[in-house]
Amino acid sequence: MRRTADVVIVGGGIIGASIAYHLTKKGVRDVLVLERDRLGSGSTGKNAGGIRLQFSSEINVRLSQRSLPHIERFADEIGADPHFHQVGYLFLITEERDVAPFERSLAMWSKLGVPARRITAAEAKALFPHARTDDVRFGTFCAKDGYADPTSMMNGYVARAREAGATFVEGAQVTEITCGNGRVAGVRSSAGDVAAPTIVDAAGPWAALVAKLAKVDLPISPLRRHIFVTEPVAGLDEDFPLTIEFATGLYAHRESGGVLLGMADPNEKPGFDDGVNWDFMPTVVERALSRFPILERTSIKTGWAGLYEDTPDKHPILGKVDGVEGFICAAGFSGHGVMHAPATGELLAELIVDGRTSLDINALRASRFGAGELVREHNVI
Repeated sequence: MRRTADVVIVGGGIIGASIAYHLTKKGVRDVLVLERDRLGSGSTGKNAGGIRLQFSSEINVRLSQRSLPHIERFADEIGADPHFHQVGYLFLITEERDVAPFERSLAMWSKLGVPARRITAAEAKALFPHARTDDVRFGTFCAKDGYADPTSMMNGYVARAREAGATFVEGAQVTEITCGNGRVAGVRSSAGDVAAPTIVDAAGPWAALVAKLAKVDLPISPLRRHIFVTEPVAGLDEDFPLTIEFATGLYAHRESGGVLLGMADPNEKPGFDDGVNWDFMPTVVERALSRFPILERTSIKTGWAGLYEDTPDKHPILGKVDGVEGFICAAGFSGHGVMHAPATGELLAELIVDGRTSLDINALRASRFGAGELVREHNVI
């Protein structure tokens, strides 16, 4: 492997691939992406692929607004089909505690130009007739939202970045980030040593471990999340919005002829185990049958688990890290990495090449945790 690079990106998922692609677009050819396993083998390949504008924090909305046009024109720009099903997100609000936060969000969305609207339970039923809505206080719906295929998007970025000169190395475990005089000097890895003035930590759930190699503490922890997919459902032939029962976090969308179901396990503790906990499946199925009774006609076909990269405020850490010049973080997306990958790649390429970003990402700086300036996100799924 070559011994120098302008930028080394640690982590070969969709975030690392997007950054590499956008760096090459800005003329940086000497980009090296090191992936300890296979490209996309982490969270990217075990993802539900949700794309939404409906966040409760302004910075998350703005990241989505930057990313969405890229996803809509992905096939034209990148030459790969992202399989973007723009069916909308339908949030079902059933608990009083969520009424005021969503009303605040609706006001912010209106201010920011997000085409989301408040809808009645009857309107929600019209959007998805097979969802039970008798307990729904109101819903929110944005037709611009939907879901895409993360692996297709990642592979598109990798292909275009490679064509432009970027190098991706699989099976390359980074074992040390070398530093001197307060700045990074390069990395040592199982594939060799590389000198580089800029290191990007895009290692997802493993980002805190990578940061420790540069003596940087990042509050990013891995949290297992499950997805189960049903067999085809008799009578459920039409498409439907990605539907969320917000009180429990249960969500559903079309997948391979059946229905994909996801829900967080409130008893899950942080850890790197991404094996499927089949004991959790009945809990998901019970909630799904209650909200979508038509699923009585089918059965679970398969399931898998992946890792969220959680931060204390469910927002990513983006940008330079104080105290170590040249060390840049792009991790901690807390389940929003795929949908924010286009904007992240674009903004971090600007930061690395131009020294500034066209969208203010100061709210996402690593030092916000120590300063007690967390950014709250209510609409966590």
